[in-house]
Amino acid sequence: LLCDMVADLRLAHRALLELPGVDPTRVSIAGFSMGGTLAYLYAALHTEVAACAQLIVFSDIAPLIATGMHDLHGHYMTIGGLLPDHDMGDISALVAPRRQLICTGEKDPLTPDAGYGAAVERVRCAYAAEGALANLKLLRDPHAGHEETREMRSRVLAFLQSA
Repeated sequence: LLCDMVADLRLAHRALLELPGVDPTRVSIAGFSMGGTLAYLYAALHTEVAACAQLIVFSDIAPLIATGMHDLHGHYMTIGGLLPDHDMGDISALVAPRRQLICTGEKDPLTPDAGYGAAVERVRCAYAAEGALANLKLLRDPHAGHEETREMRSRVLAFLQSA
């Protein structure tokens, strides 16, 4: 099903590029929760995506499996053969050096510190290796759970408008 969702995004992306007045160099992707996973996965696979904003989703899966929290996620986080050599942080790192915004809540059981910290560090390293740390924006709200806050919405809108 994950592959079907990514294929649907590809079809929508191609259709968008056919519309008059669309600047293909500015087409970006954004998503919340499952949509956030799809956003960074799609951007990792398709380098023509200019920027990626993902909200309320970013965590490696291995730490979630270790604590049993992976059951809070759906099928969209399952990529056969990914573990143990790679995890979600590795996929998000493939977006580098393009612009990426990652917004999470510290109180979200789906983005615990154990899953977030190592994943975001690998993303930072990828951006640093490309000399593009300025293209990576992070917002980790200490009070938010699995929710989009006003600050996140504001950051996403500003991020996308500047793409």
